[in-house]
Amino acid sequence: MTVASIVIIVLLVIVVVVISNATIRKSNQDHFSSRNRHQRHKTTAPRRKFQPPLALYEDTPLPSLLGIQPTLPIKQAVLRLEQALAGEFTAKLKTRMLNKYPQMSPAEFEWKFLELKRYFLMTAVLKDVPMFSDAVDEIWHEMLMFTREYGQLGEAFLGSPIHHAPHTDGAPDPDGRAWFDWIYSHMFIDTAYSNRIWGPFFRFPLNAERLEELRQADETTIRARRFNQSAAERYPEINETISKLIGQAKEQVSKAIPGTTYYTERPVSQSAGYMPYLAGALLFYSATQLGSFDSFMGQHYTEEDTLKREQDAAASGGGSSCSSDSGSLFHGNGNESNCSNDNGSGHDSGGSSSSCSSSSCSSSSSCGGGGGGD
Repeated sequence: MTVASIVIIVLLVIVVVVISNATIRKSNQDHFSSRNRHQRHKTTAPRRKFQPPLALYEDTPLPSLLGIQPTLPIKQAVLRLEQALAGEFTAKLKTRMLNKYPQMSPAEFEWKFLELKRYFLMTAVLKDVPMFSDAVDEIWHEMLMFTREYGQLGEAFLGSPIHHAPHTDGAPDPDGRAWFDWIYSHMFIDTAYSNRIWGPFFRFPLNAERLEELRQADETTIRARRFNQSAAERYPEINETISKLIGQAKEQVSKAIPGTTYYTERPVSQSAGYMPYLAGALLFYSATQLGSFDSFMGQHYTEEDTLKREQDAAASGGGSSCSSDSGSLFHGNGNESNCSNDNGSGHDSGGSSSSCSSSSCSSSSSCGGGGGGD
């Protein structure tokens, strides 16, 4: 064998060894990369619960008498409000809204207008009512453009104007929202769209000051601080409703003792007793489990309820926690620009937001109302 042959054989062996080593390294790298991808997939892709698409507003009958709680003695006030809104006023308002917001269906308007009427009924009962829905506030703003008809509405319903009060400091008001939720729940049966329009209820606890007031103050003091005195003096059904609400609050707070358990049979969702049941839990845990309020409230929702609340929170933009001052001026006097909406929203498909909202108030309206002076 010549020297040249030996050199050729050695070179061939070297080439074979180099190629074999390269193949082995590439195989190891591919295996390591595949294993890393698999591990990353397992750790960064947690399983998510399926959330069905949010249903559109259905053209179904609205609850009669605004869906007031059957035990609430406020029927006459509801009839008076409905009578005051009868005729062309509501028709003109609906036309104006549908023209301004072409994506809004007639059914969507009707469900949101129902909540505005409920809000007006709350102003008949409470001294101050913050506005916690941009969607409802948008309709209210359009209603205010009909100055003469709106003034007649207040006089026919309450014997005084229903004030629209801009509140411009943008201060969050979780206690105000908790009190709103408690009153709303004891006045109305929720609908399929209540949480979507107002944002999910029962997210915030009542503060210690309000709880102590409910425990210690007498009915006269609570009435003066929290309720619409002039409407109570004028209308017996409102006076009786206020007494009933104060009595319910006092009864519930008397049972909210640390170390005890909130146990009441959970009513069927959207039944008359469902919202008062959850409102009772809100008050109980505000007094006994403030540091763990969310987790204790969460025990009272079914999985279906929780998913729907998540959907409704997304659709409503998270709701509101802004306060209001009912002593501000009656709209229609040139102050509309303080809390007007001209962003062309008003449809829930993407979540609406009024231009009177504040980033510190969870994309909410910072307007509120009161039912006339005391």
